[in-house]
Amino acid sequence: MTDQDALLVKDVMKRAADALGPLPDLVPGAVARGGRRRARTRLALTAGAFGAVALGVLGVAALSGGGSGRAPASGTGVAAAPAPYRTPVHVEPSPGEKVEGGLTGLPAGERQRLEDFQQRAAVALDEALPDTVGTVRPVDSTVARYQGEADGNVFTVTFTVRPADGRAAEDCRDVPEKRMSCVKEELTEGVEARLRRAAVNSLATESTSIAFEFGNSTVLINVSPDEGKGVSAPVTVEQLLDGVRGSGLLDVVRYADEHPVLQKQASVQGG
Repeated sequence: MTDQDALLVKDVMKRAADALGPLPDLVPGAVARGGRRRARTRLALTAGAFGAVALGVLGVAALSGGGSGRAPASGTGVAAAPAPYRTPVHVEPSPGEKVEGGLTGLPAGERQRLEDFQQRAAVALDEALPDTVGTVRPVDSTVARYQGEADGNVFTVTFTVRPADGRAAEDCRDVPEKRMSCVKEELTEGVEARLRRAAVNSLATESTSIAFEFGNSTVLINVSPDEGKGVSAPVTVEQLLDGVRGSGLLDVVRYADEHPVLQKQASVQGG
């Protein structure tokens, strides 16, 4: 790298960092959770900016005859996943379980697209959910499932954006005998969400979910309990609603609506 290239890298990195703005004042106790989420997002943005700078310099070097050759182009049609990389969790499917959105057997380009989508979704889910769910990581077998772990408890997070099947959404109603409650709230202008808290397999543990229509798709985010430990999903419907509103999750939903990652199916869980 020439001295001119080095100066270019330094200048562009400085302008990229300045564009992120100052870090928030992390007042203890007042913004602890939000500060942690913003710090994670800032780290991802900074890493992404550095990656863009590096690619730009490599392009300059290639055009000027420097370097060892042309940088390989991505065949996925989408931008690379954000850093830091979140190592997927391996979860062995149950015998006879049909895995929705499975990654096995896909063409290399499509698998890479879905894995990049998982990385972006994991970061956005982590930003949207409270720290009690733990750091969210993708599951290696399916684009529809993620996992958080906190204090030795494991919580499965289902995140699906699938083409709508034309059927009316399921009624939002309370079922006291099943410990199920449902409320409707406006998520964004013109988008109404159905938020549920419901017992899962027994009355001892509960899940929390949000379902809504977006564009031409039906969306579901469900946080399941750790049934083995008898621990309910550690997120309220209010936290889930506020988290989806205040995070970058709707940008991920928008991408999946415009570039489907799941196939249409006849019925939608929780929707």
